[in-house]
Amino acid sequence: MTPEGNVSLVDESLLVGVTDEDRAVRSAHQFYERLIGLWAPAVMEAAHELGVFAALAEAPADSGELARRLDCDARAMRVLLDALYAYDVIDRIHDTNGFRYLLSAEARECLLPGTLFSLVGKFMHDINVAWPAWRNLAEVVRHGARDTSGAESPNGIAQEDYESLVGGINFWAPPIVTTLSRKLRASGRSGDATASVLDVGCGTGLYSQLLLREFPRWTATGLDVERIATLANAQALRLGVEERFATRAGDFWRGGWGTGYDLVLFANIFHLQTPASAVRLMRHAAACLAPDGLVAVVDQIVDADREPKTPQDRFALLFAASMTNTGGGDAYTFQEYEEWFTAAGLQRIETLDTPMHRILLARRATEPSAVPEGQ
Repeated sequence: MTPEGNVSLVDESLLVGVTDEDRAVRSAHQFYERLIGLWAPAVMEAAHELGVFAALAEAPADSGELARRLDCDARAMRVLLDALYAYDVIDRIHDTNGFRYLLSAEARECLLPGTLFSLVGKFMHDINVAWPAWRNLAEVVRHGARDTSGAESPNGIAQEDYESLVGGINFWAPPIVTTLSRKLRASGRSGDATASVLDVGCGTGLYSQLLLREFPRWTATGLDVERIATLANAQALRLGVEERFATRAGDFWRGGWGTGYDLVLFANIFHLQTPASAVRLMRHAAACLAPDGLVAVVDQIVDADREPKTPQDRFALLFAASMTNTGGGDAYTFQEYEEWFTAAGLQRIETLDTPMHRILLARRATEPSAVPEGQ
């Protein structure tokens, strides 16, 4: 991978003119580079589908060898491998017969199935959900993400697609948990004291499971539907925290969540909601907190002006388009979260930046608001 982590396809140092036409040409190059951004997922996902990454994990190979092994056209395989190399996805080395392509150790952790930070689930989500959805974005913008009654719709990703996706975004968790843990310790919470965590919509459970590794006397409960809870239990075993991590299978809109939790964690949950459902979730969270408990929201969050001043802002604004396009949801503002906290009797006490997300920490401002009947 390049040190910068980005692959530029336009040498803008050669676009230095100052006339109106020069500026238009420079803009056209910049817009074109964005338009061809779809090339990157296309070549990576084709390589996965063809078995290229799995084959290179076994041993370096030249394009002819891979074409024969994978029953592909030799020239087209060479083109695909060179495209992957151009994007810094794979490496290559010279030998007497030309080039041999190989997969680095860190790339194996990302591009092969079954690893903790595998992106294969993201590949499958793109193939099954995202690619068809993006072709329909104009229609979604015309009519909005609404249900059959015309009401604003939360994101209703199918369980089988969600099951693929949750593992494909595990890599978000480590820097988020590191940042959150540092703040929790600074606020006086340590691994020497017991504490309980409720991980709402836990997915694979990685956020709370990593917290358990940071705080050895803590316990956590992951709340999600049964087929996802099964994944979380398996991962807890893999990470060695199975004795302190349990799941509660079910729809988190039904039934109480319990009481007395020291930390209620929402990782990547609110961007799936409508404002109305977000208020309901926040009230549930307040109702189950211990007196000095905290709510931690991990999500894509922006200022009300929606100005892309930082990488986190820019990602949030683009992520909102993805949510809208794949069934509903949004990247909500700090001001909207303030309203939801207030409605639930909570107050925000901290905002933390992580590589692609923000963390909001809140505590009780007053006695928690009662959860209305049926919510």
